[in-house]
Amino acid sequence: MGRFFDELKRRNVVRVAIAYVIFCWLVIQIAEALLPGFGAPDWVFKTLVLFLAIGFPLALLFAWAFELTPDGIRKTRDVSLAVSVTASTGRKLDFAIIGALVIALGYFVWDRQQLIDAATPAAEPVAKTDAPPPDAESLSATQPAEVATKRRSIAVLPFVNMSSDAEQEWFVDGLTEEILNSLARTPDLLVAARTSSFNYKDSDKNIPEIAKALGVEHILEGSVRRSGDRLRVTAQLIRADDGFHLWSESYDRTMDDVIQIQEEVAIQIANALETAMDPEALARMVSAGTSSVPAYEAYLQGLTFGVSSIASGDVYEYLSASEAYERAIELDPEFALAYRRLAEFWRLQLLTVNIASGLTELPTEEILARYEEAMDNAIRHQKDPVSVIAYRAGKAHVEMKHLQALRLITTYLAQRPNDHDAQGFLLGLFQELGMYDEAVEAVAEFYERDGHDPLVAVQSILSMLYGDNPEVLREFTEKSIERFPDNVNVLYQAQRALLWLGDIDGASRILPIVQASDMEADNRALATLRQACAEGKSELGTRIFNKMLRDHPDEPAAMWLSRKIMGRDDEALELLLPLDNDEDMHSLASFLGYGHFDASQFPNFLAVLEAQGIKPYAPQAVPYQCKT
Repeated sequence: MGRFFDELKRRNVVRVAIAYVIFCWLVIQIAEALLPGFGAPDWVFKTLVLFLAIGFPLALLFAWAFELTPDGIRKTRDVSLAVSVTASTGRKLDFAIIGALVIALGYFVWDRQQLIDAATPAAEPVAKTDAPPPDAESLSATQPAEVATKRRSIAVLPFVNMSSDAEQEWFVDGLTEEILNSLARTPDLLVAARTSSFNYKDSDKNIPEIAKALGVEHILEGSVRRSGDRLRVTAQLIRADDGFHLWSESYDRTMDDVIQIQEEVAIQIANALETAMDPEALARMVSAGTSSVPAYEAYLQGLTFGVSSIASGDVYEYLSASEAYERAIELDPEFALAYRRLAEFWRLQLLTVNIASGLTELPTEEILARYEEAMDNAIRHQKDPVSVIAYRAGKAHVEMKHLQALRLITTYLAQRPNDHDAQGFLLGLFQELGMYDEAVEAVAEFYERDGHDPLVAVQSILSMLYGDNPEVLREFTEKSIERFPDNVNVLYQAQRALLWLGDIDGASRILPIVQASDMEADNRALATLRQACAEGKSELGTRIFNKMLRDHPDEPAAMWLSRKIMGRDDEALELLLPLDNDEDMHSLASFLGYGHFDASQFPNFLAVLEAQGIKPYAPQAVPYQCKT
């Protein structure tokens, strides 16, 4: 056996193996970074990895059986030891290995620096400077109620339902939102968030007041009348400062034309506002992605359910939304947008700590399979290559490839900087990676641009909660409360932030609104428990905690959070340790967003992070723990 290993060394088989592994690693890293940007399907990367894996034993076999001589490649058995040059070849391989290692190390350092430099999703990723993160004064320079106006900015007000059937409200709201979503894909057009503009549904405020409050120069308003198969849509684009109508149109058609109407309205608005998009790219971005009217109707219903859930806190409407998307897919199996929305539903079910998780009793592996199927179909059928980048970022995150997800979403936001979903996603990644300074910079940019979508506001609070900028967090939290006084999701996070900052009285004023909302019972109980412990009411905290143990024993996030609040850290750790395995790793990953979660306590999960070059952040103590 000793002679065999000596022969392996002499024939440079070991050196070839090392060189091949380093080469493969470099190729995989470069492919993983570049292929998604070119819109390459998943099978390209998988095929590349497969070929590299197949090549490994072939390379070793070649090194054993052949030798590179001055006369060319010859079989080793035909080369006598007296004239063999394997020693000099080995030295060359040593130099090649050292060179490859230097390149690999350089790439690793560059890749890490790129992640740091990706702190803000500006049109061009900017290099990090020594300038401190924005302070509270710079953040408050733009009041949320009077956001600075932009030339190409618009708010889409909810169209008025003129139908005799009040049940058509969902159709009108869904159509309005899809017009809004289509416009929001235009890079140089700032579109106010749906929840912000829909706050003015049935409002008696005039156009200039609404435009000033939303920080836009233009308003799109309209009405929809649906009677049987007939559809009448009117829309008008108004310049807010003087009330001038830049464009108006009435569509009196059948329901078969509803998709064409939505696309025409978006294109006409983009043209009227003189956006820089070429006609083909614009048509791609505003496309509904389906020619099936029934599928489109189901999709609109899903949108309405989803947004209603966000506003009310009633998470079961997400379930209704997912069912609507499934109907849309049944009617049109190539409907990319419906697949993407359905994939998002399944992603939320994987996130144990999300308030919309737990709506299905399916096992983790089945949920993951459904997510992958939906997202793969969304990528396959989406004709807009820029949208595909965002889809791939979401998929990378679910696959726990956090750094790849960060690269992709930064690339996407460079081309679609006004996408609120992508803004929230980026902030969530910063939070999970402990990149709190980068989060503050991004929050300031998003805030200055449009005053925030409520969901971005929620994620902004979370991403800054555990950082070293308490004044910025306080300022932003107070502005969010002012801007979204009726949004229970914003208020829930605001109450937690104020308690984290030590503002017990401020948090107590928010708590009754959260308690009276439709938010899940365990979340309402957590808010109450936080307040009780912060106020030093340990006995009350113990009673609330014991009631949670009885009422919500199957809610791992609530059980873990409540134990951390009660100061029972050992019990909290014991609760999550069973999740540190391959099957439940997704459940454990969802706790990364909490600054008091210690990833180093979970060896398998820690290995997943370290394999990507991620160093977990140092956990923080809960400042409002009950003193028992």
